[in-house]
Amino acid sequence: MIVYLAGERDLIGAKLGHSWSTVLRRKLISYYYQGAMNENVPTQVVHETRDITKDLFLDSGAYSAFTKGVELELDMYAEYIHSADIWTCISNLDDIGGNAQLTYDNQKALESLGCNVCPVFHVGDDIKWLIKYLDEGYDYVFIGGMVHRSTKYLTGWLDDVWSHYLTNSDGTPRVKVHGFGLTTVDLMFRYPWYSVDSSTWLMTGIFGNCIFRIGDKYVNLPMSKESPSLRNGDSNHYNNLNSIDRGIIDTELTKLGITAEDCAETYHYRDIVNAYTFQNMELYGIDKLVNIQQGLFNVC
Repeated sequence: MIVYLAGERDLIGAKLGHSWSTVLRRKLISYYYQGAMNENVPTQVVHETRDITKDLFLDSGAYSAFTKGVELELDMYAEYIHSADIWTCISNLDDIGGNAQLTYDNQKALESLGCNVCPVFHVGDDIKWLIKYLDEGYDYVFIGGMVHRSTKYLTGWLDDVWSHYLTNSDGTPRVKVHGFGLTTVDLMFRYPWYSVDSSTWLMTGIFGNCIFRIGDKYVNLPMSKESPSLRNGDSNHYNNLNSIDRGIIDTELTKLGITAEDCAETYHYRDIVNAYTFQNMELYGIDKLVNIQQGLFNVC
């Protein structure tokens, strides 16, 4: 499973004396933020991120544009795609309003403009559209529309789609599948995704927490000195841990040359910790669907 870090953060601007190249391997770039809202060419942030990592996923940013009432122009998106040969994979300009026909039409229109984009199928779309993409021979399909859906709903929907349409009889994927905007760890490890993207690493740090993999569990731990949980002696804030558990966390932080005090002071260091944890999730993805698993992880 490939993990792309999503979310708008100027990684270079932090200037912490810590090399992001030691933790960042893949980044999702939003056309909406890094193209359409600028001069329709890759921004300095994009090129600086490219200098750190050679794997950039270009997302149209259609969801962000939709939430802000902005309509993205297909021709301009195609122009942006062609402006720099730096993308590992590129998303179609999908329609967030639920018009699967328009999403399909955009796919074909971008292809006619020489853009090698991957099709997007949304949660809630008629399954015929997924079947159509598979029948037409696309070997990399993106699943969108998962943001703001409950984990319970997505689990049922994804169980059905993966087991009936996206896997062979032995449980291996029929095609490469990308999961857009996965925010819960258990869904990342429940299915044999080829790739996923998530902004959870970023939002977790903003809210004062760090995520660590301890054994086979992911622990979401409050670290900020501003965290409300610090004032609750019974909470699981770092400062309230016993010496043994605190030592385990300190050992993980030492791998990155970061201290608990660093994480307490600023989200920049928490970003680094969380980016490291999420990028290393690539080591634990599954390669086939086997008897839909329950309860692998209990946090995030």
